[in-house]
Amino acid sequence: MRLIAGAAPPSSPLAGFLAVVWATAWAEIQRRVAYAIHMIRGPVFPALYYLTLLIAYRAAGRSVVAGVDVEGYLLVGTIGILLWSSNLWASGYAIEHERQEGTLLALLLTPAGRSAVVFGYGLGDWAVWVLPSALVTGLLAWGFGVELVVRDPLALLLAAVGLLGSTLALGYALAGFFVLSRRANLLANFLQSPIYLLGGMVVPVSALPAPLDRFAAVFPISAGMDALRLTLLAGAGLGAIAPLLLKLAVLSAVLLVAGFAGLRLVERAAKRGDELGLE
Repeated sequence: MRLIAGAAPPSSPLAGFLAVVWATAWAEIQRRVAYAIHMIRGPVFPALYYLTLLIAYRAAGRSVVAGVDVEGYLLVGTIGILLWSSNLWASGYAIEHERQEGTLLALLLTPAGRSAVVFGYGLGDWAVWVLPSALVTGLLAWGFGVELVVRDPLALLLAAVGLLGSTLALGYALAGFFVLSRRANLLANFLQSPIYLLGGMVVPVSALPAPLDRFAAVFPISAGMDALRLTLLAGAGLGAIAPLLLKLAVLSAVLLVAGFAGLRLVERAAKRGDELGLE
C-alpha cells in the first residue's frame, strides 16, 4: 500500500477511512493497468467461460434454466464468478498481498485501517477487472439474444447493491483468515472452482444433491444472484426479493463481524511475534 507524504490530515475518522480506501483502490488500479496484457486478458476468460457453458447447455437442448432463459441465467452466473474471484484474489487476498510485498508490518503500525485497505483492494479490482469483464460478457450475451425483463428498477438497484455489498463483506471475512492460515494461495486455488458449482453459478442449486444444495443457503453471492436474476430476468418487484435482501443483510453483518475479528487476530499474532512470514 502506498501512502502519500504531505497529505492533509483527514477532517474526521470517516474521511480518513474513505481516503485510505481511495488511495488503496487507486494504487491497485495503477498496478493492474501497468501491463496492457492484463487489461486484454482479464475480460477474455469470463467471456470464453460464458460461451463454453452456453454451448454446453444448448447442446443439451436446454433453453430455459431455473425459470429464465439460459443466456440470462449464465450471464448472472458469470457475474457471480467474477465477484467470487475478486473475493479470493483482491479483497480476500489484500492482507496476504501486503505480507508477500513485505509491507504488512508497516501497515499494522500505521494509523491506516486494515479494513479500509481490504475494501480498497476490492474496489480497485472491480474497476479494472470485474466491471470490464461483466460488460464484455454482457455484450456477448446480448449478441446471443439474452432477454432482460425489468419492471421495477428500484428492486434491480437494491438487488445489485445487496450483491455487491455482500461480496465486499465476504472478501473482508476472508482477508484475515487467509493470512492466519499461512496457506492463502493454496486455499484460494482450492476454493475457487468448487464454489462455481456449489454457489449456483453454473448450474441451478436445485439440481445439486441434497447435502450440497445447503451450502448455497449460507453463501451470500448465491442469494445475491437469485435476487439479481429475479429482478433482471423475471421482472420481479421489491416484494418478491425482500426476503433475499434481508438474508443478504444478515449474512453480510455476520461476515463483517467475522472479518473484523480475523483482522484483530492478525494484529495480535503480529504483536506476539508469531510466524506469519513477517521478515
